[in-house]
Amino acid sequence: MNDAITLNNVNVYLGGEWILRNLSFNVAPGEFMGIIGPNGAGKTTLLRVLLGMIQPQDGTVKVGGKNIKSAGSLIGYVPQSRQIDPETPIQGRDFVSFGLPHKYRPWLTKQDRILVEEALHLTDSEKYADKPLGKLSGGERQRLFLAQALLRDPEVLLLDEPTSNLDPGAQENLAAVVERVNRERGISVVFVSHDVNLISKYAHQILYLTREQYVKGTVEDVMQPDVLTKLYGVPVEVTRSGTKFLMSSPNIMEPVSPICVHSHSEVS
Repeated sequence: MNDAITLNNVNVYLGGEWILRNLSFNVAPGEFMGIIGPNGAGKTTLLRVLLGMIQPQDGTVKVGGKNIKSAGSLIGYVPQSRQIDPETPIQGRDFVSFGLPHKYRPWLTKQDRILVEEALHLTDSEKYADKPLGKLSGGERQRLFLAQALLRDPEVLLLDEPTSNLDPGAQENLAAVVERVNRERGISVVFVSHDVNLISKYAHQILYLTREQYVKGTVEDVMQPDVLTKLYGVPVEVTRSGTKFLMSSPNIMEPVSPICVHSHSEVS
């Protein structure tokens, strides 16, 4: 069976600088992988590569064993939380239906309606499906984005910081729904987040990106002082309180050295 995602020696150069360098990793079928790292590390750039929006200068990218140009139907995408005009009249159910795998038509078939209701049920969003999109909370809208992404029955679900701008309760609820989708449907998940503590509850593996550097492994293995010190090039301390991690360094904002931890040296 092909891996859900395979990257091999991917390099991306944008705006006069290298954003991703020699990035290689795979996501197994049904795996939940979290992507974390500081601002500017290339997390969103990586998702754009997976979506086919950015062409790497070097390297190969495959989804479900297919080249990225022919893998679009295998991918579902949930963007960052968006500001929506409170007067937007479209109902949640109609918004979800825009994700159906055919061109827009003014009516839905019986099968279309079944697919929409299944997506609403899977994301626990039936109770506000008939409310105007503009009147919903950020967390409720993000569930509808998730439901929309699931209509094509994707093999891979990409989420670009979907919990940004949500309150802690809404963040936790949305992440839990994504985990249930991953577990019940076997859909591979790539979840970009700035919050390692949110990701650590659900991810099987994490990819920790810094500029031009990365490491992939379990949360327990990656969130170690020696591993993060190599990534940042400065001493990093990690404190754990219960299930939460706190990372600190007096020089964390200083430029990092060109140390690179590649996937063939993944933490194991």
